[in-house]
Amino acid sequence: MIFLLLNAVISISGVWNAWGYNSGDWNELAPLLADNGYDTVFYCAAYGLETDIDGLIECIDACNQYDIDVNAWVVCWKTSQSSHADQALFADENRLQISTDGDSRVQTWLCPSDPINVAALAEVCLNIAATTNIKGIHLDYIRYASNRTCFCSGCRSRFQNDLNISRLDWPEDCASGGSLYQEYNNWRSETITAAVGAVRDSLDKLNKIVELSAAILPQEREMNYYAQHWNRWLSSGLVDFVVPMNYTVSNSELISWGENQLELAGRNSIPCGLITSKDSDMYTEREITEQQRTAIRMGFDGWVMFHLSEHLISILEGNTRQ
Repeated sequence: MIFLLLNAVISISGVWNAWGYNSGDWNELAPLLADNGYDTVFYCAAYGLETDIDGLIECIDACNQYDIDVNAWVVCWKTSQSSHADQALFADENRLQISTDGDSRVQTWLCPSDPINVAALAEVCLNIAATTNIKGIHLDYIRYASNRTCFCSGCRSRFQNDLNISRLDWPEDCASGGSLYQEYNNWRSETITAAVGAVRDSLDKLNKIVELSAAILPQEREMNYYAQHWNRWLSSGLVDFVVPMNYTVSNSELISWGENQLELAGRNSIPCGLITSKDSDMYTEREITEQQRTAIRMGFDGWVMFHLSEHLISILEGNTRQ
């Protein structure tokens, strides 16, 4: 029972349960996870503005019987699960991210600088936390889609107002290579941090403690590229912990990424996100366990597996039968 041995020396042994991939009855999954030493589930309860409260409650009710904490995993900004009518409305209201070429068709992401979108995200998180017995809210995709977004007219006016810029060649001045590229990139980062702060503020309205965490991209250069400066969220206390998505089967790559992440995190809590499969490759129990051990040796505060797939379930069932 390798998972149980690991659990004795780490703070979180968790698993993400992805949107649309609920692979069984929680009355069966919860004891299976408990038998294998898991103490935390990140259940995808919101995808953009769409929610799955009923599924979350089923997960919570079952997991509570086995002292498994449940965090509501919230996929931020993405609208691919919204109705076509809602997506059309978002476009009509100029609430979608626009790329440097002015094309929104390739994006189904809400603009993070739009105060309406930020308020909607905070409201989704508040409603989930207020109506369920969750341990915390777990933000995912809390970033921009790329460094080529967002360049909507709303971003232009808000950027100009915030920095008191009277004249601007748009988007050329703010795109990669432009004279205001760094200023604009810093501003984008501030809008994401402000969105995290809005969620934190909404949770603080509750008469109970609800943790806030985030899944983050693994490499430092991605912090600028996607405007996701998570180390600032940790140092300022906006989030309780972050989980870097170290999705690699290479231990050397995991160590390279992880050392930098731990340095950026300082003394703050940072479990390690790991993956059970990539493309068509299914990682063996031995490969998964070795990465878990590597993460613990490096100083991560546990690990979170992506995700509760049939492949991982079969590994856990095999452990239970032994």
